[in-house]
Amino acid sequence: MRLGTEAKVSVAFEDKPPTRIDSRSLSELKGLSGARSNPHHNILGLTHAVPSASLKLTPNMLVDGNGVACVVPSLVLTLGFAEFEVYLAKELKDPCRRRIVEEHENEHAAVWRNHWRAGARLLETALRNALAKPSYSSNQDEAVNEMTCRVNDAVGPLLRQLKDGAIAANQQIDSPASYQFEANRMRACP
Repeated sequence: MRLGTEAKVSVAFEDKPPTRIDSRSLSELKGLSGARSNPHHNILGLTHAVPSASLKLTPNMLVDGNGVACVVPSLVLTLGFAEFEVYLAKELKDPCRRRIVEEHENEHAAVWRNHWRAGARLLETALRNALAKPSYSSNQDEAVNEMTCRVNDAVGPLLRQLKDGAIAANQQIDSPASYQFEANRMRACP
């Protein structure tokens, strides 16, 4: 029982603002976005995020006189971004239109950052609940292997759900109604 209280789970989000890139052309942004060819739609801005997660795992183990091992994990999971860029097309020279596109892309960046920040708190609780119980194995090596599998089985699906949630929220920002609203705002520019 005492070993179970030694299990430690820490999940942190390392926040960083996206890098701003203004040197790409409309056609380059369209290529980066993977958007299908649409003659009536230009990609004026693009937010690119590649989430990252690094896991440091340490076994807390007790071994009895017969070699039976009891183990709980101590883990530190750090969430962040391997790549995080906001692109604005170099052809976008008008300050009013540029501001509108930049605001739209900043919404996307905020979704990624907010999902990962909130996800760190949610994942910590979920992982504590999933991993706090000790497991028993016939030897130390088996105990470490089983613990590693348990952690990976718990962490992997949670990270996929977090990423899927961020993607879904970003898709809502890019709805036809949202694009129409942004187009109307741009038409109102002087």
